[in-house]
Amino acid sequence: MLVLRPLELSKNTQDFMPLTERHFWFYLLGALIIKLMVAYWLPMTGDEVYFIQWGRHLDYGYYDHPPMVGWFLAAMLQFSDAAMWLRLPQILTTTFIAWAIYRILSRSYAQTAVMISVLYMLAPINMLGVLITTDTPLLLWSFLSGLAFYQSQRRDSMGWYLLCGILLGLAFFSKFFAGLLGVAYFLYLVLFVRRGIQPYLGLLLIIAGTLPFIFLNLLWNYNHCWDNYLFNLFNRTEGSSFSFKLTWKYILTLVYLLTPPIVYFYFKHQATVRAHLWGERGGREGVFIGLFVVPFGLFFILSFWVSIGLHWLLSFYPFVFLGMAGILNSTALRKSFYFMLPFTTLHLLAFVVIVVTAPGLFKDNENTYKDVVYGMYSSEILEKLQAYESDYILATDSYTESALLAYASGKHVIVIGKGSHHARQDDIITDLRELEGKNIVLVSYSPKLDSYRDFFEKAEIKPLPIAETEFYYLLGQGFKFKAYREQILEETLSRFYTIPDFLPVGQCYMHERYGKAQEQK
Repeated sequence: MLVLRPLELSKNTQDFMPLTERHFWFYLLGALIIKLMVAYWLPMTGDEVYFIQWGRHLDYGYYDHPPMVGWFLAAMLQFSDAAMWLRLPQILTTTFIAWAIYRILSRSYAQTAVMISVLYMLAPINMLGVLITTDTPLLLWSFLSGLAFYQSQRRDSMGWYLLCGILLGLAFFSKFFAGLLGVAYFLYLVLFVRRGIQPYLGLLLIIAGTLPFIFLNLLWNYNHCWDNYLFNLFNRTEGSSFSFKLTWKYILTLVYLLTPPIVYFYFKHQATVRAHLWGERGGREGVFIGLFVVPFGLFFILSFWVSIGLHWLLSFYPFVFLGMAGILNSTALRKSFYFMLPFTTLHLLAFVVIVVTAPGLFKDNENTYKDVVYGMYSSEILEKLQAYESDYILATDSYTESALLAYASGKHVIVIGKGSHHARQDDIITDLRELEGKNIVLVSYSPKLDSYRDFFEKAEIKPLPIAETEFYYLLGQGFKFKAYREQILEETLSRFYTIPDFLPVGQCYMHERYGKAQEQK
């Protein structure tokens, strides 16, 4: 059981809002109920249903990212595929972190611990962020790894260093952003810790703990076209260029996530922040500050070339609140609370309005309206295509749309067409050679389906009206794989599966199925 010594907090309690343990449990239960309601009413999103397909095709790696969320979902799917059930890991993770923040800080400074924990649990990103994605296991394992790192600094214990590394490995097996937490450990030990050789030996143990997970990821990529690395390092960054606008976007994102009062008070007390990082006791009370300042700083540098998404920051978010201990006095915490409560309430009211009025609220924007309708009325789309179920294979020309129909039907839905650079898991699942001569019904947003006629012996395009908008589908009879390979797959191989010469290749399903060697057979 983790028992952490509470950090020393500011003893300035004048004008402090008197929150007790009873208030903590009241807010924790209220936040949990609200999150469950949000999870129940919010339709499944494209990202979520895509990861659900991971859970239905269990593996130790997937096209976009390492496999941890697929494992979470594979376990959850054994019991139900209901939205609220599948989102429980995310809901319980943020609830657990709120409790853990309170426990870490509560033994000597109960009132301040309650306030800091309540600030975390009331943040809009936690109240509305109920989606089950790769960020869910990343958040859980990163937080636990950070706690183990804190313990390693308190105790100079090799066991805590090793546990920190194992948990960091689990975070890495969730998403590659965990590597930034590893960089934070390294920089913290190098810059702020002055206790002889012990921390450097601990750093070696952290690395040792992560190595098995790094090896497994490399092994999967070695046998799967190096998908993770081609996607994250090349395909998704295609067209990136230097831009100050991206950096301003990142700064605004950061201010929104942390909220203006918390940003202001951290800057106001920056001298105290530096004192904790460079403290006489090796900066141990500054551990949590280091664990969010370093990643956020690295994201700032990256933001000159890449658009930083809000969700990229989430696994480091809890450390912002633990870092408040000893930095923000009671007045600052009270003012932050009085901002956070109405700020989150406005978000919840906006959510209610959107859910009640959707999809009509988005009618003025045709593309957004179609997106919302497709997600909310996937079952109706399937009903209208039911007559073709026995004679045709269901497909779409989008990976997200296929995942939405697959979630609604409980059956895999293939992808036909070029698709995009992300979410190409169906490339692994579906061997298009096996479709030769088969009938396919292809659903699309666009009526411009004539280009697909070349891939069938016979094809007919029909409208598919749903909720005052119109989708389309193509009834294709006799799929012609050779024509499809020449017009689609050759470009796909060139664009998404060109493996650099310096990478050794064990197996590559795309080149083995559709490459030049197969063309000659």
